[in-house]
Amino acid sequence: MAVNENGMTIVNGNQKRNPQLDDVITVMGEASALAQNLKQVITSPIRFFQTDQKMYIKSEGKLCLGILKIGRKNLFHRDLNGVIKEIQPMCVLDFYVHESVQRKGIGKELFEEMLRQETLRPEKLGYDRPSPKLLGFLKKYYNLQNYIPQNNNYVVYSQYFFDNRPTNVSQQQFAQQNHQQSQNPQLVNQQVQQQRVQPQQTPQKMDQLDQMMQQMSLDSKQQYQSYQKGKAQPPWATDQKQYQNMYQTTTGMMSAQIHKR
Repeated sequence: MAVNENGMTIVNGNQKRNPQLDDVITVMGEASALAQNLKQVITSPIRFFQTDQKMYIKSEGKLCLGILKIGRKNLFHRDLNGVIKEIQPMCVLDFYVHESVQRKGIGKELFEEMLRQETLRPEKLGYDRPSPKLLGFLKKYYNLQNYIPQNNNYVVYSQYFFDNRPTNVSQQQFAQQNHQQSQNPQLVNQQVQQQRVQPQQTPQKMDQLDQMMQQMSLDSKQQYQSYQKGKAQPPWATDQKQYQNMYQTTTGMMSAQIHKR
């Protein structure tokens, strides 16, 4: 079988079958069922091919050392309060390393290769009927141990329902800024200083102020024109000179404020 740089062969369930690969899957599937004391074989060519499952195979030369089969499943998970939630996690369906090469890190290599290829984290997986060895493996290397037993025998760890990664654009930008600052804090400080030096532009506020000043000027002119028309009014009417001074004073104040802005 063709292997990648890590000595792994990745087989998809929708690819064409061949007799040699069928033999490998058959023998390893039967050995896995025997090692886990399963009542029936869960990995076989018939159960694997023509599905959306995927299998990672570790081999050296003509020797197959271990297999790891995954596939997405639709599960109903019940929490401690009895609330049922429907989830669709990627699941580890079978995981077996041959007894002759156990405790040599091969299982860890298989599992890490799968995580890397699928861009997943261990707590985001479901585990179908995990053996005590697999539970111990997950506890030892990934500190996974808290879960609620389910009727379907799938183990979904509590961490599956908690995700601290950024979920929106602003959070992603914030995370990127933090990463950038940790990598080059001097550059980030320079950018912050440049942002502080740049003056804040408020064109909208300036436009509003200008409109307000123009309205005040117009009102003053209208008041003065009204006086000119009604200067024949009784003596108690405001003096013409007073109106003229008020108009000039208001106009001067507005001009000074606009110039200041």
